[in-house]
Amino acid sequence: MKKYDERNTLFSRIELKKGSKEYKDYYKKNPESRKQDDELRNRPFRENLRKNDEYKKRFFPLIKNNKKLIKAQHDLTVNHPVSKTRIDIEDSFRENIKEITKYFGASSVGIAKLTDYSYYSHLGGLAKHVDLDTYNEPVKPHYKTAIVFTVEMNKEMMNRAPMYEELLATENAYVKVAEIGTKLSMYLKDLGYKSMMNNSEYYLAPMVPLAYDAGLGEIGMCNHLVTKEYGNRVRLGAVFTTLELSEDTPVDFGLQKFCKKCALCLLNCPSRAITHKPREVNGRQFYKFHDTRCHEMWIKSGTDCGTCISACPLSQGINMEKFNQIKEKPELIEEIMNEYLDKNGRRVFIKKDLPIVKLGDK
Repeated sequence: MKKYDERNTLFSRIELKKGSKEYKDYYKKNPESRKQDDELRNRPFRENLRKNDEYKKRFFPLIKNNKKLIKAQHDLTVNHPVSKTRIDIEDSFRENIKEITKYFGASSVGIAKLTDYSYYSHLGGLAKHVDLDTYNEPVKPHYKTAIVFTVEMNKEMMNRAPMYEELLATENAYVKVAEIGTKLSMYLKDLGYKSMMNNSEYYLAPMVPLAYDAGLGEIGMCNHLVTKEYGNRVRLGAVFTTLELSEDTPVDFGLQKFCKKCALCLLNCPSRAITHKPREVNGRQFYKFHDTRCHEMWIKSGTDCGTCISACPLSQGINMEKFNQIKEKPELIEEIMNEYLDKNGRRVFIKKDLPIVKLGDK
């Protein structure tokens, strides 16, 4: 087992200032990453959206203040006191906790036990939007339980990936993740238990392996969590707490065999970032992935792409009665895929702007 290190994530690497002590230290240990990272460093992202200035003036403000909203919610959870009167919670209340999390807005909820290896070993300096300088900061495990949840992203928006609507869907989901995490964290503190939410601006642990451990889905060829209900069309959040609850177990609904037969995320990936080559990380199967190629597409499109999400059949909806039998009857995978391809082709892509961002003729 090896701890995940947030400093190794692409976002942390390309935030390093060229020539700084941190830059020199990191690339002394990881020289193979420097050339490709330098090519992505300090390059604009959302400004590259292929829309005119009038469009940008009207619709960029839709997401302009999202990080401020998330920071406000982060501050609420940090500053909210833990009640001095602790309510004794029996393990059966775990089902209530799940329903409460859904009441707060989650699409699905699972519980994972936190071990030392669940956490990042060090933070990667990605919390500047919540006014924290975390680069090189060791992570000290303080919590026992992770309540992990998904938030469904709007299908109509995601089916326009990599257009601007895709970015609206992901941004809105991140705000919802923070809102749910805030409510749940404050609730647990009111019960007398320490808690801390993980949001898009501040993570103590990588979310995909944690969500897998919590039984929310399997890890697909796209390296995203793939759920039966929504495919990989979800964003992930978690609240860590000292409240001890029995954990859920990982699920196996046959996704690995399905992905090998499908591979539509790989075939549709515009940057060739996705591969079919499996790799094991801490006992979980992932796939080899070219993060720099993926981010290059982000820069070109001005959005965070999302093509692999719209391409996943489970994100669109398939014959679930057949899908539930694929472990015992793998021959059904071909039937499912033929039905899907006949209906949708290689992927669903709608070019027409949604009304929310449609400019009338002048």
